[in-house]
Amino acid sequence: MRRRAIAGFSTLAGAAALTATLAPAAAADTNHSASRAATVIEKATGTANLRSTALDSPVNGAQVTLPARGDEPITATKGDATVSLTLPATGAKQQSSTNDTNIFAGNDASVTAAAQATTDGGFRALFTLNDANAPRQQSFRLTLSTGATVRQTAEGGLIVFNADGTIIGGLETPWAKDANGNAVPTTYTVDGDTVTQTVTPNADTAFPVVADPKWTWGIISGTVYFNKKETSHLAANAGFVAVLFAAAPPPFDAYGILNAANISRVAWNAGSDHKCVEVKVPTFLPYEYSGGYCK
Repeated sequence: MRRRAIAGFSTLAGAAALTATLAPAAAADTNHSASRAATVIEKATGTANLRSTALDSPVNGAQVTLPARGDEPITATKGDATVSLTLPATGAKQQSSTNDTNIFAGNDASVTAAAQATTDGGFRALFTLNDANAPRQQSFRLTLSTGATVRQTAEGGLIVFNADGTIIGGLETPWAKDANGNAVPTTYTVDGDTVTQTVTPNADTAFPVVADPKWTWGIISGTVYFNKKETSHLAANAGFVAVLFAAAPPPFDAYGILNAANISRVAWNAGSDHKCVEVKVPTFLPYEYSGGYCK
């Protein structure tokens, strides 16, 4: 009986010793993997516009908070507007690079996620497809201030409007790069509060592939589409059009206000033609269109 007890204790002690030996090795592997992931990401994004200083003070009037865990959002606040974007990630932050690229494990073993704060008061929510078996779609939960709405541009980005119709900012045109720095086709789709980025590599794509939704305050270049009801509203109220773009940074605020009457005129013509109006940003030139969002 005594020998069995000693033998059992010896086995447990051996297991404990083995665990103690493996734990630091596993941690070292994770740190090495996270460090490598940060290097891959920063090769794609560059580091010149990253905030590598403490985030306890606003930049350009915007306060950014990066998550400590993958299931927590990146949050940015400017004035009365707050936007949050939750990464397709899980677990605690694995590591921060010297440039403050924060690394997280993706929801899939072949995907790495990351968060960066940028010097313009915005942020990047990134993911890396580490190999050809990685899932091509990654979804982010976008949370906006009450009453805010989203419009997709012809170039694929997203513009966010406040409840009063002014532009808050948006997600820039999506991009993805492979290991050789070559562009990889990518698009956003929006379903409720979920933004999904799809990356479409081909036979020449070199992995890993890095992609990101980049949040920027203010004007996002592109084309803003309005549906038939909104087109009717624009046609009936030039004053509303002026308010719509009044919060844009100079000189784009002036462009929007000066073009208010023209936008309303084109919207009226579009309504008569059973079409809708689209507005090019930042020139604020209006055009008629049909199909797509024109419902």
